[in-house]
Amino acid sequence: MARALLLSENAAMLGETDRARAVAGVRPTLAARARQKAAARLALSEDRRVAREAAGVAVTQVTTEVKVRSVSGDGAVRVAEIEEHSGYPIEGSSQGTSSTSRHRVTYEWENGRWALADIEPLDEVSKFSARAMAAALPDEPRRTAIRHQVSSLRTGIAANLPALRAADAAKMAGKQVEAPDGRRSAGGKSVGGGADFGRPADKPFVGVVKDQVQTQGGEGRPYNYQLMVDYAYYFAKDNPVPYARDENDCTTFISWVLWNGRYEERGDESYPETLFNYDDPDVWYYRCNDCTPRHTYTWGGALNWNVYENNFGGRVTFMPYLSDLLLSDVFQMEFDVYGGKTEIPDHTTMVTGRSPEGWPLLSYHTEDTRNKSLWDVIGSEDGPYWAIRT
Repeated sequence: MARALLLSENAAMLGETDRARAVAGVRPTLAARARQKAAARLALSEDRRVAREAAGVAVTQVTTEVKVRSVSGDGAVRVAEIEEHSGYPIEGSSQGTSSTSRHRVTYEWENGRWALADIEPLDEVSKFSARAMAAALPDEPRRTAIRHQVSSLRTGIAANLPALRAADAAKMAGKQVEAPDGRRSAGGKSVGGGADFGRPADKPFVGVVKDQVQTQGGEGRPYNYQLMVDYAYYFAKDNPVPYARDENDCTTFISWVLWNGRYEERGDESYPETLFNYDDPDVWYYRCNDCTPRHTYTWGGALNWNVYENNFGGRVTFMPYLSDLLLSDVFQMEFDVYGGKTEIPDHTTMVTGRSPEGWPLLSYHTEDTRNKSLWDVIGSEDGPYWAIRT
């Protein structure tokens, strides 16, 4: 029953013919009180079709599988916690999207049969957030905005694609790629500069390729960007990480990936200093012997990591355009009402691929996802966004 609903939502991103084929014979059994919410969720899913069309990407099939993790309740009500594995495969390519997400589904006995009565996301960074659901019914102004931002980004990528691919290759070969208009902090404890969409034609992308300076012992440059991409891609989904995951693990995951790529830990990690310095904005570490907490706020919080790298880390630059993202760069965004604040980063991801059309592909944790295209992300959330050169 849950698979029928989720498959119908995922197939909403396909074109009319492919959508009909994907959902042939599939009809969710809904209780009366679930129908309005189901319509709202479907409208949000259809936003992704609008984004896909604006991105000029062909997606013709969808996969949706469900595993039941637990069932509770009695009488006329049952509650199941389920795990959804879904994706949009690209034939002959490893660049299709795949993700794992969790839901709580309520069923009620109604009119002589079981029916799905409610569904709630269990992942904090779900696209079905409270604010998104509040504005979910078909809304042409919202979809016009989606078309504009996706098409702007598409134009910027297409105009600079040869230079972007060359810069990708340079980073994977161990070079650093700097940008003349990359932005560094002016000081204080501020959030890094947010990014616009596509780079305008009169300001073409220029990547300045430099050799990395070898440090004398310990961690630090030369950073291993290829290893960052390999780890983020491999451990994003299906392969357990060798650390204790946070409930909301997105930033901890990317910090761990960066650390494996030779980003050095900063700050005193010894006991008893770790009892009081773990929430300082100028430290970044995971280890603290056998004490707790196990990592700093800057290691596991999207906002904290952003503030640290913008003001204290000295290892990244904040890019003015999303179209400038390269392999192993970090992409952050605000999720609707996550954490109760707006205009600050809530979610952290890494670029682990580039589609044939040039779109950056993102991998991340919490809603474990591998190679989700950037157009798909900005087609379901309204930002703001941060493009961060590693």
